[in-house]
Amino acid sequence: MAQENKTEKATPYRRRKLKEEGNVAKSVEIASSLTVLISSLIIFFSGALIFQEVVSFMMSISGVEPGEFALTAGNTIRDSFLRIVGLLTPFFVVTVLVVVGAHIAQFGFIFTLKPLQFKWERLNPFEGFKRIVSLTTLFELVKNSLKAVLLFGIALLVLKGSVSLILGSVQMPLVEGMDFLLNLIIKVVLVLGVVAFMIALLDFAYKRWEYERRIRMSRQEVKEEFKQLEGNPEVRAKIKARMREMARGRMMAEVPKASVVITNPTHIAVALRYDGEKDRAPVVVAKGKGVVAERIVDVAQSHDVPVVRKPELARAVYQSVDVGEEIPPEFYRAVAEIIAFVMFRRKKVLV
Repeated sequence: MAQENKTEKATPYRRRKLKEEGNVAKSVEIASSLTVLISSLIIFFSGALIFQEVVSFMMSISGVEPGEFALTAGNTIRDSFLRIVGLLTPFFVVTVLVVVGAHIAQFGFIFTLKPLQFKWERLNPFEGFKRIVSLTTLFELVKNSLKAVLLFGIALLVLKGSVSLILGSVQMPLVEGMDFLLNLIIKVVLVLGVVAFMIALLDFAYKRWEYERRIRMSRQEVKEEFKQLEGNPEVRAKIKARMREMARGRMMAEVPKASVVITNPTHIAVALRYDGEKDRAPVVVAKGKGVVAERIVDVAQSHDVPVVRKPELARAVYQSVDVGEEIPPEFYRAVAEIIAFVMFRRKKVLV
């Protein structure tokens, strides 16, 4: 369906299905820029220690006699390597955590292999060419080019005021000159990392907007999805009718256990059960109107359950009490009189 007809926001169900497939709004710029920024900060605080280790290593082997180099260089290199690795390990751990955290912050935790599944259309050269020359690819190319020019210009601005110091660093002592250049590089990288992160936030905002536009649905798609989730209205109606029929069947099965059936005279029928040992008050075991009322009366008569005509009481109980509930106190006296009359008549018949 044409994109202009898709005017509805994606439903939660569609969003959940897309997320399960790995189709989410994300910007790779967030992770890369954060990695550069955090890495620069770590190097800023730990770079001096790494630099000292490298310098101490170079100085330790620079004074070794050629004949002793083979004997001492191995231990020196191993010890220096282990110390440098110990300093760099937190750097790599933090970098991995930053990348993982950047992705989770954008779209939550997802584990799916669907994006890796083989698809024949990926082998179609025509589809591949369409992706290459698509507007999205052109936009990414222009965006990356502009970002590279912007970052290069900012780097030049940062270095502009340090050109004389850079040229003069060749006359500095080795350690002092390397320390100056290292600090300058870290400064440039930090500035570029902050700028790149700001660009990444803008890129994520655009990706989010473009994703929301792309997953929009037409009204017909929303209706079809609703039918799939809730079921076809006709099917739901049949299911409800079947459930009512089953409930009516269970209700009719309780009529033979009733103590009395009150009618109006045939439009409404209410079957009441009262067992002095089990029930605190009379219980409505069945009720109905029209055909259902006639069915209740027929079942009651076939099982010798007394049927008493009390129009006002039948209407009141029918409207106030559901099946399976006890009658409220305001009906106690009227119902008690009917049950007492029924029991008296039964005893009289037995006598």
